[in-house]
Amino acid sequence: MAYIPAPSPPKHSRPVPEEYLKDYFPTLEARVSCRADDELRETSGMYEDWLRRGGYECTVPWVPNLGGIIALAMPETDPEKMADVGAASSFGFLEDSFYDGDAFSFPEFADKTEPEARDLLAKKYQNLINQLKSKIFCEMLEKDSNQNRYVQAYEEWVKACTERAGNLDGVEFDTLEEYMEQRLDHIGASCFWNMMPHLHGFNFTKEDYRKLNCAEILAYQLCILTNDLYSAENEWIAQVGMDKPGIPTSSLYIIMRLHDVSLGEAKEVLKRKWLDIESSFIKVRERLITECGPHLALEYARYLSCLQYAVAGLVIFSKEGPRYALHKDPGNNPLCPRQEHKIKDLPRKTQSSSKNGANGTSHINGAPATGAHSLTNGHAVENGHGHSELQNARGELAAKTANGMPEIRADKAPWLSKYTKLSDEVNLEPYDYIKSMPSKSIRNVAIDALDIWYMVPQRSLEIVKNIIGMLHTSSLIIDDIEDCSELRRGQPSAHMVFGIPQSINTANYLFVKCLFEAQKLSPSAVAIFEDELRNLHIGQGLDLHWTFHQECPSEVEYIQMIDGKTGGLFRMASRLMRDQATQNKDLEVEDLLTLIGRFFQIRDDHQNLGSVDYARAKGSLSDLDEGKYSFMLIHALNNQKHNHQLKSLLQLRSQKGFLTEEQKDLIMKVMGRSNSMEYTAMVLKEISMEVEVKLGYIEAQLAERGFKEDKNWMIRAIMTRLKLPDPITESLMK
Repeated sequence: MAYIPAPSPPKHSRPVPEEYLKDYFPTLEARVSCRADDELRETSGMYEDWLRRGGYECTVPWVPNLGGIIALAMPETDPEKMADVGAASSFGFLEDSFYDGDAFSFPEFADKTEPEARDLLAKKYQNLINQLKSKIFCEMLEKDSNQNRYVQAYEEWVKACTERAGNLDGVEFDTLEEYMEQRLDHIGASCFWNMMPHLHGFNFTKEDYRKLNCAEILAYQLCILTNDLYSAENEWIAQVGMDKPGIPTSSLYIIMRLHDVSLGEAKEVLKRKWLDIESSFIKVRERLITECGPHLALEYARYLSCLQYAVAGLVIFSKEGPRYALHKDPGNNPLCPRQEHKIKDLPRKTQSSSKNGANGTSHINGAPATGAHSLTNGHAVENGHGHSELQNARGELAAKTANGMPEIRADKAPWLSKYTKLSDEVNLEPYDYIKSMPSKSIRNVAIDALDIWYMVPQRSLEIVKNIIGMLHTSSLIIDDIEDCSELRRGQPSAHMVFGIPQSINTANYLFVKCLFEAQKLSPSAVAIFEDELRNLHIGQGLDLHWTFHQECPSEVEYIQMIDGKTGGLFRMASRLMRDQATQNKDLEVEDLLTLIGRFFQIRDDHQNLGSVDYARAKGSLSDLDEGKYSFMLIHALNNQKHNHQLKSLLQLRSQKGFLTEEQKDLIMKVMGRSNSMEYTAMVLKEISMEVEVKLGYIEAQLAERGFKEDKNWMIRAIMTRLKLPDPITESLMK
């Protein structure tokens, strides 16, 4: 059969061999990288490392003797980048299996009947995933710092998996189109496309990407249908294995329900739908190349070729790889649906096997205890907004009064009704707005890194993350108000959307919620919270005092301010985790976290004045506009040769409330003559080296105790990424 070639001539790939094209139904040509063996070698090494560290045996995330996901779905990738990226992407499938609950069919869970034991085992795997992933990232970034864009895309995918997981569960869609529309909003794989410009060297404008979006959406849809087609058997086993009601949220099962057809018949319907969308993609592809003009035709053709290869390659990867092998051979698995089954015939667990999973192993009801879904062992857990309080209040409304009289209906006489707690939904809108912005989530990653040492119970770990996350967001809202900063991550600050009064109220309310969370841990945790919250405010107060009074602090005073304002959150996290630790409870890491806080803040100062992308995202040289004393400015002002000019310029800024672009340029030149940027870079290098020393000392301490983890790769990954340009602010400019 002659397949439709991509519009751009291939350079790094070859056609997929004929033996892999049996039952290949698309008309698009599928290709594989000529360097697929490099990816397979690196990916095999990653998998061996996983097993060596105690990981469970699972289906290998590649097509044996052919290639991995990058070699098949991005065959025209720069060959020098493909091997490392391929190994990391294959690891993504392993991580995805864990979030989906596949790990709980592993026999190691068979003897874990108690919730605490299951939680502990799940945490073991979560920490193992975090460690190995961080090791992969560190090795990638050491070879090529530009891979930081890929790392960011990967982390966005993980965030999509953990935050959006289950959002569509149980939804009965009336049409396949409605499902596709909703799935596009929730698809984590969109981050896969974000890698494409980096891996292929594209540099389009926002307008170009807007034009290409119509082709991307069609490609997304084809990928959704491909996943649903080949994962149908796996999804059903996971559905009944975790005692979920109804049917999986998948296009295939929607077709079965809406048309009362068998699984095999639904697959044929889905394939016809796939080919219809494929036809639309080809038409859109040709139109875009024709309309873009001769100066962009070659690049448009190359980009659209990459989309085509991604779609075709995913079919080969899903059809031929062992990940979804059940679609070919269900074997003797009693829960695997057969082609002739309709909805009413699909296999369910019997009463006698309800305690066992698909492989006769111990089964966990509900979602896995991972970063995505916490097993709470019966504890009431808020949904992040404290709405459980509102539910309790509604329960009170339904109750009777103390004397047995029925409650007065609020709609009849609200002034006589019983007090009920108010919903905080409106109050949290500024919080949700800031939280939705792109972020590297360094503090959450740091918490996961420390958990490798402390092994905090999952419920307590989530509480610590909630506290640190809410405090951080509260500080961002307040900082932007106090600094009169109009932008946050390239978007309007919270007070520029919701107003100053509402934003202040929200920030204050978050303190209350954090205290409520700390009380769930222990009285000592509340004392830690209060102590570090005090440090945070004292540090912020010093910063504001220096700005308002135009007093330049010394470097020593500035570092002390950082230790309160920035280091406080890192230290609070570590101290709360020590309070709840199940191992190494006497391990002190506050000095290490304080150093990381210093590096974080001084790096932020350096980027604010030294990075064009950062300046545009936050506002042009915003630290100068706000009158802040950054580390570089302090160095320059303490340089006697040039400080008079700087003092005069800063005095004018205080009088007028702003600086002209020319005045900012002059300040930057004065700092240049003082070598302040170079001095700050040197300081950052010294802090980084000291972090490495302290980290090594802690690891040596643990080794003496027999702790099996040799290195904390997560902390190393944090420091490695902080040394590189921020891929988020870079992406905001494109």
